Amino acid sequence: MYKDFFGIDESPFSIVPSARFLYLSERHREALTHMLASLSGGGGFGLLTGEVGTGKTTVLRALVSRLPQETQVAIILNPALSAHDLLATICDELGVDYPHDASYKILTDRIYHHLLANHSEGKQTLLLVDEAQHLMPDVLEQLRLLTNLETDSLKLLKVVLVGQPELQQLLQQERLRQLAQRITSRYHLLPLTAEEVDEYINYRLRAVNCLYSVFDPALTRQIAKATSGIPRLINLVCDKAMLLACQQATHQVNKTIVSLACDDVLSWQLPTSDRVNTRAASGYGSRAALWGSALMLGGVLSVGLWYWQGLRPASVVVAPSVPEVQSSATKAEPPVVVAVASAPVVEAKPEVVDLAAKWQLLMEQSRSERQAMQTLYRLWGYETRLNQANCETSQRVELSCHQGKVNLEQLSIINRPVIVPLQEEGKPLFYAVVYALDKDSVELLLGEERIAVSYDWLEHRWQQAYTLLWRPPLGDKTTIRYGQQGPRVMWLNQQLSLLLGENITQDDHFDQVLLDKLRRFQRAQDLTADGIAGPRTLMVIDSALNLPGPTLQPERS
Repeated sequence: MYKDFFGIDESPFSIVPSARFLYLSERHREALTHMLASLSGGGGFGLLTGEVGTGKTTVLRALVSRLPQETQVAIILNPALSAHDLLATICDELGVDYPHDASYKILTDRIYHHLLANHSEGKQTLLLVDEAQHLMPDVLEQLRLLTNLETDSLKLLKVVLVGQPELQQLLQQERLRQLAQRITSRYHLLPLTAEEVDEYINYRLRAVNCLYSVFDPALTRQIAKATSGIPRLINLVCDKAMLLACQQATHQVNKTIVSLACDDVLSWQLPTSDRVNTRAASGYGSRAALWGSALMLGGVLSVGLWYWQGLRPASVVVAPSVPEVQSSATKAEPPVVVAVASAPVVEAKPEVVDLAAKWQLLMEQSRSERQAMQTLYRLWGYETRLNQANCETSQRVELSCHQGKVNLEQLSIINRPVIVPLQEEGKPLFYAVVYALDKDSVELLLGEERIAVSYDWLEHRWQQAYTLLWRPPLGDKTTIRYGQQGPRVMWLNQQLSLLLGENITQDDHFDQVLLDKLRRFQRAQDLTADGIAGPRTLMVIDSALNLPGPTLQPERS
């Protein structure tokens, strides 16, 4: 409608994917590099996740355009299929004939013969699955079985799964752990930064040869904040703003127009945009409801107390702060709870809470280390009985239990929830699970409550002892040393090459080259550069690769 007014022949902010508007931010380029690396190695799966509208399909299109000509690509855009239908769809995409009443065996055999034929002709076969969070577990397992088709040196079929963050949670199920271990490259696509939003908007305007300076930098920052850097929302807002500018006969959008466009476009998307806003602002995903905003700890220390139940995410809420507690006689003001979803504002009934008594009760309820261990297992997706909540049980679920001493900085690098023993002066130990690390605070799980405390508060009550669960590579937690040979050495070599940006090889011997590579990685991560891949080093590699499991911080790119 506004094309003639701005002198352009195509709308620059159409949400229909177009090669003409392909904009690769630094994050998109990183994601593309990760996916291409996964296809060049010997692994079977690559994983790309991101919020709705962050540009996952853009990365997919760029990936396909950069593949060598000798690659045959099969793309599944609607994965809501049964395992049998999945095999049939793959046959259709690859041009493989099969009988109408073909069984699982016939379909699998036909695919295998086609993959062998491609391999003999020097072709690589790639399967791209978009919206993969909709795949059922049995369908994912069928995909894993397809990647069992291999030669002595490589997989005949490479698979890239693309989906929303729920896909990460899906892959944490115990029955899918074999598939999760085969993911050799993963990337979580974050929204654009304010600077990238400015580049993105102007890139699209230049792509249609727009002669006017439609959005100045102040307005692109306003759009970045309102849309949380989600490209699809940016397109919708900019398109609406240009339409409003046309109606007002101005070639330059102003702040009022942008505000109107944001209100019009984003009002019906509040739950989504607020969820992304919260993640960007707080540094971690959706949090449980705020129970109160101050808790007395021995006098003058104020701590945010969060309500937690069963580790199920709830709507994020906002409450006004309460002045610092000065004595046990002081009572907390009742918070006004405002849900970010479209539910109406609810004002809580006045309630008198003795915060000092509440804190004492929490400590008393957290004296059992086994209860904390139950919580830790629950974070990994396992329910255990109290008498089985110990380190020995970890072996039954292919996890490893590790105990030691670490400071908060090192803990942030390991990036897994841990149990920490805490002690108030003159009182017995109590046990908390460190659940999340933010820029200014640490979230603890105490019994069935969730508390945010300052770093100083934690360090005054913690002697740096910890217990954590993690999943060792190839199920073996023993150290990997110079002179060894085998699959674990190959895994270590490949992962270090990936993390250091070097060529990935199939070398399975721990030689001087690998020793130098490991020491460089250890020095970069502030580890003891002893050239031995012990549990601490392997856990840091696990964190750097964003392997499946609960984390203390949002997934790092």
